Amino acid sequence: MSTKARAIIVAKLARLAEYLGYLKELGRFAEDRFIKDYRLYGLAERYLQLSIEIVIDISRQLLIVLDVERPESNTEMFEILVERKIISRKLYEKLRLMVGFRNILVHDYMKIDRRVVYRALKDELKDIEQFKRAVNKKLK
Repeated sequence: MSTKARAIIVAKLARLAEYLGYLKELGRFAEDRFIKDYRLYGLAERYLQLSIEIVIDISRQLLIVLDVERPESNTEMFEILVERKIISRKLYEKLRLMVGFRNILVHDYMKIDRRVVYRALKDELKDIEQFKRAVNKKLK
C-alpha cells in the first residue's frame, strides 16, 4: 500500500474515531430526553451520516489500493471486501444495512423516526468500531 493511500485511510479513521466519540456521548442521554431535544437528535443524525460516509470512503480507498475494478454499488464494494477477507460476511450484512440507513438520513429525512436514530446510537456503533478494527488490521 502506498504511503499516500495509507495516509488517506489513517486520516479518515481518525475522523471516524472523533465522530464515534461524539455519538457515544449522545447515546448517554435518556431516550425521552434525546427524542425531545432537537439539538441532540440533529447532532446524532448528522454524525451518524458522516460516520457512514467515512466507512464508504475508506472502503472505496481500499478498493483503489487493491486495484479492483470500480463496483456498481456500495453493496458490491462491501462484497469485494469480504472476498478479499478484509471484513467478515456478518459485518458485510451490517454495513449494507448501514448504507441503507444513510440513504434514509440523506434522502428520506422526513420519514425518520427519532427512536430508530436513538437505537442506532445504542446498537450500531459497535459495527462501525468493528469496521475500524478490520481496516487497522489491513493497514498493519
